Amino acid sequence: MNRIKPFIEIVRPSNIVLFFMAISLGGIMVGGFDAFFHIKVYLAAISGTLIGGAGNVINDIQDVEIDKINKPNRPLITGALSINAAKWFWVWLNLVGFLLAWLISKEAVAIAGASILILFVYSLFFKRQVLIGNLVVCTIISLAFVYGAMAYGKLEGIVFPIIFSFLFNFGREVLKDLEDVEGDKSAGARTLAIQLGTKKTLSLVSTVYVVLIGLSIWPYLTGEYGLLYVISIMLFTNTIVLYVVVRSWREQTKQNFYKMNTILKIAMLTGILSIAVGKISLLE
Repeated sequence: MNRIKPFIEIVRPSNIVLFFMAISLGGIMVGGFDAFFHIKVYLAAISGTLIGGAGNVINDIQDVEIDKINKPNRPLITGALSINAAKWFWVWLNLVGFLLAWLISKEAVAIAGASILILFVYSLFFKRQVLIGNLVVCTIISLAFVYGAMAYGKLEGIVFPIIFSFLFNFGREVLKDLEDVEGDKSAGARTLAIQLGTKKTLSLVSTVYVVLIGLSIWPYLTGEYGLLYVISIMLFTNTIVLYVVVRSWREQTKQNFYKMNTILKIAMLTGILSIAVGKISLLE
């Protein structure tokens, strides 16, 4: 088990669980209950999760020097996993994820291939650039819904989940930049947090989440999602997001930004579940 643990840690389990759920939800959004029994939706969820996990691996490989400051407990820093082993793991994850895409459709192969390439290029060149890195990550994460819907064979009804995912993760990525400022500066990175400073960056995060909260009730007003959606999104997701924004302003420390980013993962989970419940509650 001790040998397996660093491989699990490097893919960031909480992140890939959310990715798996988002892809599955993409299929459910367009296929309803039938999607629960559609093998290609599950193949897409596994394929996308493996590729997403590989993206986390290459990210850690490229961030070894930065993580010595920002995240000293990561497997590559502690020595629990060698860089060479991580590289082979990255190859294996991408290979299996890409091969599974062949069992879905040509479109899935195109998305899988593009995602692998973009995540690789992002880790090498875009990650430390102002805004570009944030936008790339949010776009890839938003593709999770498209991937699941495409696996089912339809693309209708996934616009809001894509917008929700993009805005939510953009706010989280920018807040994460604040957490990583110290290490990013040492590596010469040009992130939004470094360029704007803490207060302006928090203002941007706050604005993004206020917009997101405002948009969150739109699907209910248009009848796209049911009452259960608006109750759960307001009671859980939006409440958590507001708490994170307030706490981030009150305690502007690396430790607190880390805690708030962790809490945002819970909000993302409740958001995904709210969308699923809201859609399924309207199905006959």
